[in-house]
Amino acid sequence: MGKTDVVMRDYLSDRTRFADFFNGVFFHGTPVIKATDLLEASEQYASDKGKHISPRFRDLKMTLRTGETLRILSLENQTHIDYSMPFRCMEYDTLEYVKQLKQIKQHNKEHKLLHSAAEKLCGLQKTDRLAPVYTLCLYHGEEPWDGPLSLRDMMDFGADGDDMSRYFADYPFRLFCVNDHTDFDMFHTELREVFTAMTYRQDKKMLYRTLSENPAYQSLDEDTVKVLSITLNIPKLWDERESFMHINEENEEEFDMCQAMRELLADARAVGVNEGVSQGITQGIQNKTHIVVSNMLKRGMSTEDICALAECSEEFVEKARAEL
Repeated sequence: MGKTDVVMRDYLSDRTRFADFFNGVFFHGTPVIKATDLLEASEQYASDKGKHISPRFRDLKMTLRTGETLRILSLENQTHIDYSMPFRCMEYDTLEYVKQLKQIKQHNKEHKLLHSAAEKLCGLQKTDRLAPVYTLCLYHGEEPWDGPLSLRDMMDFGADGDDMSRYFADYPFRLFCVNDHTDFDMFHTELREVFTAMTYRQDKKMLYRTLSENPAYQSLDEDTVKVLSITLNIPKLWDERESFMHINEENEEEFDMCQAMRELLADARAVGVNEGVSQGITQGIQNKTHIVVSNMLKRGMSTEDICALAECSEEFVEKARAEL
């Protein structure tokens, strides 16, 4: 598993973010799944491959218990395209059901709960039920997903002159591709800021402008800074995070990405963009600051207060005053 996969898996292992991701994809942002109802349950499955036992690992798995109902929520986290992904997800789900069946059968046997011939034959009571499994695959790679979108897409039906394909038992594959979206308002945690920034990875000018100017990036938590630093390949965001950290009203650490980008843009080579792009972004920041300063001047604010709030020099304020 690559560095990006690892950091994204760790990021989504937080129950609040995990719930937010499922709510965003399944329920368009309605908070149906609550973080307090989730319990981390990642584990290794043993897959029998003839004479060998092959271990299988879910990226993330949590149990969701609401009242008497138990559900299994699983997330597969992909940086690279996997052309076997529909089958992989089906295999993981099947291994989960196999594990549940073994546990139920063992319980029934130990407590002598099997009575009819049919129950004794299969090891299950007529009323036994499994906990349903819901698997999502998050693909956050830079290349467009060109892999199969269902188990059916992996099949070779030939000419299908007899129309047998219509009776094929397909298996749904639920895929969320970050690059297929431009609006992430269905998410209510900082997943929204992470996914938004990731869509600009191949447009450096738009990426750095977004990080520098969007107010949503002025108060991020440390985990989000780490994810952005690695997924966007800007190591200095993480290495120098202490320089743009502040304490909010709840006495929690927050990190101002806008401030960080202004500092990094002073050296275009540090963020891997050419001088022209850097100058363009810097000019955009200055234009926005000029508008803010002008509005403050119109409201009669003092030069001292404006400099403190807009983080600009007295010369900048006087220039804006002269242009009013």
